[in-house]
Amino acid sequence: MSDVTLQQSFLTPKRVEVLRDYVPFIAIALVILLFWALSGDRFMSMRNWTFIAQQTPVLMLLAFAQLMIVTTGSIDISIGSSLAFSAFLGALGMLWLGDGGLVLGIFAGGLIGMINGTIISLLKIPSFVTTLAMLIIVRAAVIIMSDGTAIYITDSSVSGGTNISSVSAPWLLSMGKFPAIFIVAAIVAVAMWVFYEKTAFGQQLRAVGGNEKVLRLVGINVTAFKIKVFAAAGLMVGLAACVNLARAGAATPQAGLMIELDAIAAVALGGTPLTGGYGSVVKTIIGALTLTIVRNGLTIAGVPPSWSQVALGVLLIAAIAISLNRSRIDVVK
Repeated sequence: MSDVTLQQSFLTPKRVEVLRDYVPFIAIALVILLFWALSGDRFMSMRNWTFIAQQTPVLMLLAFAQLMIVTTGSIDISIGSSLAFSAFLGALGMLWLGDGGLVLGIFAGGLIGMINGTIISLLKIPSFVTTLAMLIIVRAAVIIMSDGTAIYITDSSVSGGTNISSVSAPWLLSMGKFPAIFIVAAIVAVAMWVFYEKTAFGQQLRAVGGNEKVLRLVGINVTAFKIKVFAAAGLMVGLAACVNLARAGAATPQAGLMIELDAIAAVALGGTPLTGGYGSVVKTIIGALTLTIVRNGLTIAGVPPSWSQVALGVLLIAAIAISLNRSRIDVVK
């Protein structure tokens, strides 16, 4: 039997499909082995993995928000601006109302998501165009509201005679450190898995992305459902903003710049097609972790930031090229 025949008999459609399902796990294993070989103990040290555990949660939560939206066949490129707005409003809420005012940041994210969903569903404006406009509007709103200044989270209040705004919230700073931030992320991840995989809402998410006409035929109000999806994703962005506020220790107008692209990349690295209809919470976590590890490993290896971006772009294209099931796509545009 020739080598070609052996290869064809081994790479059956079923085996190719199974292999495709494991691409995110294979990718992260190869990435870890690569940087372990390049940087040795510097990369594999407990200190470095603690740093990775602190960096991943914000991206992971934003990727969860993007996962909900992408599963329906839409996309949201405004989440970076929404993160900055939510974090700043959360910090303002703490200035005005005390520690409980932080929830204003979560609700702010939900409000922006609901506005996005309403515009997309009722005005029939494509999600890319709508969220592009919101990216600009919300970022401008943060700059206007903040007047270009930051609100800092401190262990104690800043003394008088200064223009620096600060909130004394040592508990929030503690939440942004390991292991607290890891525990919070793990709890949210479990809740997201249950929500996405085990509830009727999660099933409807995939149904809308697969064929929303079928959902309409069974009596589901797809317009209202899409608004709920964007609102739920917005609440997740608001939660990510609070976690980022705890980790960074400040709410700044520049927070979340370009992070929407990282969130989309994490979802794509997790094998979720941007055409909708399918997704995985576990693989999205792997995608976010892979992205963080690659950035971290390239930095430790001494690769300049510009070349790091090139490497990430190549990794993203390679992951999508391998994981994409072309038999389900008639036309690529």
